[in-house]
Amino acid sequence: MILRGLHFSFDAGGDAALATLFYPGDDGRLDEARLTGQVPADDTDAPWPVVVLLPGINVVPDGYRWLAHRLVADGLCVVTYAAIGSLGPAGRGITPGIDLTALAPDTIGTRPSATALGPLLAQLAELAADDQSPVAGRVDLGRVVVGGHSAGGTAALHNSDPGWVSGLRAVFAYAAHTMVATTLGHGEAAVVPIPAQVPIMLLGGSDDGVIAASRDRYRTDDEAHDPVHRTFSEAIHRQQGDSWLVELADAGHFAICDPVDTTSGRSFLEPDPTTVDPAIRNLLGDLIATFIATSLGRPTDASLDRLVEHPSIRHWDRR
Repeated sequence: MILRGLHFSFDAGGDAALATLFYPGDDGRLDEARLTGQVPADDTDAPWPVVVLLPGINVVPDGYRWLAHRLVADGLCVVTYAAIGSLGPAGRGITPGIDLTALAPDTIGTRPSATALGPLLAQLAELAADDQSPVAGRVDLGRVVVGGHSAGGTAALHNSDPGWVSGLRAVFAYAAHTMVATTLGHGEAAVVPIPAQVPIMLLGGSDDGVIAASRDRYRTDDEAHDPVHRTFSEAIHRQQGDSWLVELADAGHFAICDPVDTTSGRSFLEPDPTTVDPAIRNLLGDLIATFIATSLGRPTDASLDRLVEHPSIRHWDRR
């Protein structure tokens, strides 16, 4: 099996977007792709559940390719994308696609806020139905896992309802929370609940310089600023023993990215975001892969109960 990427575009709620579907290719049939580069799929685990990765603001999707490698090896397919849209006062750039009006006090929780997610899954369905596509008939849109990083993780959390995301089975997020900016009309340091109709894994790093530097968006007081932990304790009301909070020791905001693109985004808020212990990233991949397998009822050699006892995990909780 080799990892292959199938590129396509879609309309992300009015914003142009480029996406890549990573799938397992059949390395025994490379000669068929000699002229086209289109490698036939490895059908061993097909049809594959779908993992959608929502990007952080101005974080290029290439940073998540390592995770696609990790998850495709487990019999999944993975979709990354970059929508180019409004970033408010920051102009335009890469965005996961968020309808901020859906997060206002009088509308939050009443409708989806992820503007790219529905169109992306619809386009993926068309691609999977195309007889000329190497993934035709091999994508299981009835088993969808949505994950995200930073603002993309926040969008994933806010849209954790299968009624809004067809086929949704689980949600994970790294360096994300649901404390809402005061400019949206909420009170200071307000953490808002999420639907959480599926298992949730909320991951973070103990040295997140971006979250620390962003506190002015949410509060003006001098109280401790810990929106990730507060999100797990206050925003997730699911109590079925399948939702997790995991904090990695000595990990920053961009521990989920490899490589880290230091030319855009806010990586300059951390001392050296490009230096991440490979063991930390491997552990992060194991946690996400095991959470997905457990949530989908798929066999796995690992156990979350064992993984959270790893010495590189500073804190964990379960509910």
